[in-house]
Amino acid sequence: MAERYAGVVTAVHGPLVRVQVEELLLVVPFRRRLRWDKAVDEKRLVVGDHVRLEGVAPSLVITAVEERRTILMRRSPGESRPHVIAANVDQAVVVLAAASPAPNPRLLDRLLVACHHAGIAPLVCINKIDQGLEGVDAWLGDYQDAGYQVMLVSARTARGMGCLKRSVAAHTTLFCGPSGVGKSALLNAIHPGYRLREGSISEATGKGRHTTTTAQLLPLPGGGFVVDTPGLREFGLWDLAPDQLHDCFPDIARFTQGCDYSNCTHGEEPGCSVRRAVEDGRLSSRRYTSMLKLSRELLQVD
Repeated sequence: MAERYAGVVTAVHGPLVRVQVEELLLVVPFRRRLRWDKAVDEKRLVVGDHVRLEGVAPSLVITAVEERRTILMRRSPGESRPHVIAANVDQAVVVLAAASPAPNPRLLDRLLVACHHAGIAPLVCINKIDQGLEGVDAWLGDYQDAGYQVMLVSARTARGMGCLKRSVAAHTTLFCGPSGVGKSALLNAIHPGYRLREGSISEATGKGRHTTTTAQLLPLPGGGFVVDTPGLREFGLWDLAPDQLHDCFPDIARFTQGCDYSNCTHGEEPGCSVRRAVEDGRLSSRRYTSMLKLSRELLQVD
């Protein structure tokens, strides 16, 4: 007689899904017509999905997907549809390298905005600090002033790893960032038992080579999970209205209540308290410019 089970998706490989069911890690199929507890735009199983299964263990099949508590998604490159990266994560560690590959604060801003919009707590992690901090010194303080937890670490030397380990313990944490910044190396340093393949930097382009090809959920010793994700070269925002954007910049949101107009875009309007804060040096001009560029992009998409 068939029985019912609950599980969590740890990886998706086409028609087969790796799923944690109690103490078992199984590879199972899923029904063509899955039942979704709540309507979603993108009806594809993703890492972190909580699912229901039926059958006689270990021969189970996924039949339904529970409502997703959080969803991190982006615009599919070159297409007008969403791509869900992971579901049901508590927080995200956004990783950049201190020097190689060259850090990209614009991409960092996009990832932070996506996390805020999804209700996922973001943390900023600068890896490879053994290479020096000259490449991040000019702008890293902007994120500390904005209230982000900023961790300076080196997976190679283990410097700062204690803070990172404590931050992810007992949580479900997604690691994201460009290729080559050392996401897999950080996860191996957190738990050597993962034995994830680590990437390298192309001498021709100065960019990282992909080693992680699909997202996967990994259990943490002592409780919690981490999600390893493929490297990102671009990140298009999805389902975010221009008038919601300033709420995804916590440093900018502090000043919006003082604007003369309730529908202020924080661009050229007179009496804008955000622009005044920039002029007075109370708000980072770089972060303000980043917000304006993203706002123009969202207006063009709409």
